[in-house]
Amino acid sequence: MVPKGSGSEHTPDESFRTAAAYVLEDRVDQISNLSKGLLDVTDTSPAESMWLATRRLRAALEFFRPCFSKSGYRGGREEVRALTQTVGRRRNTDKAIETVEGVGAEMGRAEQEGILRMVDRLRREQADANRALAQAIHGRRMQAFRVRIEDLSDVAIGNAEGEGEVEHRNSHHSLDDVPDSAVELVAIRLQRLRACVPAALEPYAAKDQHRMRVAAERLRYALELSAEGLGTQAHTARRAARGLQEILGEIRDCDLALPVVREQIRLLEEEDVATIMDRARGNRDLDPILIQGAPNRASYRGLELVVVHLLTRRRMMFERFKRLWLEQSRQGVWVALETSLK
Repeated sequence: MVPKGSGSEHTPDESFRTAAAYVLEDRVDQISNLSKGLLDVTDTSPAESMWLATRRLRAALEFFRPCFSKSGYRGGREEVRALTQTVGRRRNTDKAIETVEGVGAEMGRAEQEGILRMVDRLRREQADANRALAQAIHGRRMQAFRVRIEDLSDVAIGNAEGEGEVEHRNSHHSLDDVPDSAVELVAIRLQRLRACVPAALEPYAAKDQHRMRVAAERLRYALELSAEGLGTQAHTARRAARGLQEILGEIRDCDLALPVVREQIRLLEEEDVATIMDRARGNRDLDPILIQGAPNRASYRGLELVVVHLLTRRRMMFERFKRLWLEQSRQGVWVALETSLK
């Protein structure tokens, strides 16, 4: 099957609609279950799982888009996107706290002072993010979200009725016969992934690497739903896309944490400038000796070491990513997938 371009019209058959209903209900069940205990910040793993689950649901909506009306698809997509952004804010703050505390645990008491102040600030941001998340997953809001997705599931099935129809629907976990619309989507996702290179192979091309992470994620989730029908090359490419997504995600976490740490350094600098200005009041110029009395002078070192940690880890992850991409290309993973789609 040859991709026909993003403007093509496709009429989904019964098996595709049945698969759509099954997948949407399965994923909204997962999100509903993950919402329980999500606000407990002593265990941050549910926030990570919830964030990934919402992204997988959004990918499923896109994959099965031909089954829905335009307004239904857009409404569902926007609700999922809003939930992803809300839980993502909590998840990113959790990650920053985890990183900073982990590095600080290996430092002396004097070096930890700035880190502890930063963690206090992050905890306040975490609490703000948690309040917003609490509103998003409140019982009634989550029930309304679930109804919205279940309505799309019902639309996907159409007017089919009867016990046999329900049993048939619940038995579909994957697609054995992939329609043209799905093949087209996989081809587009593959094209966007490959278009990120060579720009993303530059060490500090953060935007290009983030773009490639998103492209790898979307390709992976499209293949997750279609690989059974597309064959061996699709299974190989799905695993390869997952590898890229995970390592580029680690790079992205470093990129998100770096400005947070540097902002804390800036806040400490502002405090010291204000203090030294007050002590130097009445002088025509600044006596260098006053700098030695900067109240936060011991705090900078710990935070600067966190910056060094993040930069070093980012470089290590980048080297791993580059090797992985070159190895995948050498093995012909992406060429094989492209060929199988024609």
